[in-house]
Amino acid sequence: MRSPPAIQTPDLGLSPDLGLNHDLRLNNVHHALFWTLVLMTMLMPQRLQAAPKAPQLKAHVTVQGPLVTLADLFENTGIKGSKAVFRAPDPGTTGKVSVNRILSAARKQGLQPSTSALFHMVTIKRTSRVIEKDELIELIREAVEEHTAGRKREGELIIKLTSDNTPLHIPSQIKEPVRLDRFNWSRQSGRFAARFAIGDHQPVRISGIASQMVQIIVAKTEIARGKLISRADLEQIYVQQSRRSRKGTTALEELIGLSAKRRLTAHHPVRLIDLEAPKLIIKNQLVTILLEAPGLILRTQGKALSDATFGETVKVLNTQTKRIIHATAKASGLVFVKLSQPTGSGS
Repeated sequence: MRSPPAIQTPDLGLSPDLGLNHDLRLNNVHHALFWTLVLMTMLMPQRLQAAPKAPQLKAHVTVQGPLVTLADLFENTGIKGSKAVFRAPDPGTTGKVSVNRILSAARKQGLQPSTSALFHMVTIKRTSRVIEKDELIELIREAVEEHTAGRKREGELIIKLTSDNTPLHIPSQIKEPVRLDRFNWSRQSGRFAARFAIGDHQPVRISGIASQMVQIIVAKTEIARGKLISRADLEQIYVQQSRRSRKGTTALEELIGLSAKRRLTAHHPVRLIDLEAPKLIIKNQLVTILLEAPGLILRTQGKALSDATFGETVKVLNTQTKRIIHATAKASGLVFVKLSQPTGSGS
């Protein structure tokens, strides 16, 4: 018996790996589409891309120079940020500008800032380099010492500024040291006029008094004639050396315990010539006479015929004998007579 004929399948021209090739073609298409979109995005007109952020106004601004620019006032100013719109405050000071005024100035420069600020004023502060008073005084001190070189100086040089506008604030960009370039000074009055140069900053002019100051003693309050001077009656103050009296004294201890010759005015100098040793005996005062002889001491009463200080000789009238004797003032109301031998004459 013969076998049945085999059934032949018609050849349709299909490859056995038909599914794999189909997937590769799809991947290639997707890849091409992706890069096409990337290129289109890069070549897209600027107006179709995301819009740039609008300039945002700052509430607080700090500047160094004399001008305030758009970049100082706003964020996101771009190439227009370097344009100046206002003068800055003086160095070391702060000023305020209204938001409306700033927005108007910005628009004139072609900037279109955001108008959504929640504040009405902008604070603008300018930095500075600070020149302290002590720095200027030290330069003045050096100038005075140069003027008085080789001359006798005593006391302490005290400098007071009468046109005191310190501390000085100058632009922070100026780094040069302070220099005293002109100085006029009167030795007699102590008055001076100084001009300082600081880089290209305008000159700074200051006046005042620079004097050798010495201590003098003055009366705290009015002192009556004859009053004994105590520490509480006096005080020490500084005056210009030229005003000190040659007859004055700076030693407080020299004056304490002395007596005022005349009435002394409060806050006026107290000089040695204004004082004297205290009067222990006053004219016409009744005094005790102490008579001393070898082995004998007698006491009697007398009347002083003149004033006398400690150790001075004073004439005394013996009220018992009516004789005038010469005695030595020893204490208040007490005079002393030393006899070479005992006597009963009461002299």
